[in-house]
Amino acid sequence: MPLKNKEARAAYKKDHREKNKEAYKAYSKAYREKNKEAIAAYSKAYREKNKEAIVAYSKAYQEKNKEAIKAYREKNKEARAAYQKAYAVLKRYGITLAEKNKMQDEQGNKCKICYQDFPSDVAPNVDHCHTSGKVRGLLCWNCNVGLGNFKDNPLVLIKAAEYLKEQGEEDVR
Repeated sequence: MPLKNKEARAAYKKDHREKNKEAYKAYSKAYREKNKEAIAAYSKAYREKNKEAIVAYSKAYQEKNKEAIKAYREKNKEARAAYQKAYAVLKRYGITLAEKNKMQDEQGNKCKICYQDFPSDVAPNVDHCHTSGKVRGLLCWNCNVGLGNFKDNPLVLIKAAEYLKEQGEEDVR
């Protein structure tokens, strides 16, 4: 029997949604998975079309809630720093912070080239191929910069090693 009273219909819908919360969640999740690309395209188009309004709203919100935002940032300083660190690793190298930490454990907390322990106060450098983006391992700052200075070219590195041997520089540490 259809509810003609607007308030009764609204109450019925609210009650029905509350009773079937899990089913609605599952349907919504399945819909988003199935239509991921269409939703992303729509969202992108919306953001492009309403860029100025979104920026204006964001600025107004930040101005209006300046103190609350400041308090939140201060209260959650460590959590925000950890999130930003994890996001930066994911965005730049395509690996999670957990994967990076696993690599560090697998390498025994040592540089993959010189085998020096990583200092506890300095994060190891993620070595990656600049062409493919593939992560190769974790290096100390000196080894990472050294590879970069040799343009990641193994032939040049071999020539450098041969040069040092010719000069009698065979100090192995």
